[in-house]
Amino acid sequence: MKKNGLDITVLILGIACIGLLTVNRSIFRPVWKTSFRTELKEVRREVNSDLKDSKDEMKEASKEVKEELKASRKEIQEEMKDSRNELKESLLSY
Repeated sequence: MKKNGLDITVLILGIACIGLLTVNRSIFRPVWKTSFRTELKEVRREVNSDLKDSKDEMKEASKEVKEELKASRKEIQEEMKDSRNELKESLLSY
């Protein structure tokens, strides 16, 4: 049986396809995976930096709230002392 030109062309194309599949598996996939990994690492870094910034902001906000509470507590205590003194004076005057 003679092989004609079409059979040889199909054989060559088949071998080329198998070669391309092998190259795709061994070369291109790792390249795609590494680029995906680097993108994931960058996203992770951004998320971590945003998380750190938000934690710092929360700490600063809580410190401010604590300071405001301390100041208001001192004011309330002073007002209570003043009202006690006024009450004592009014009771002593009777």
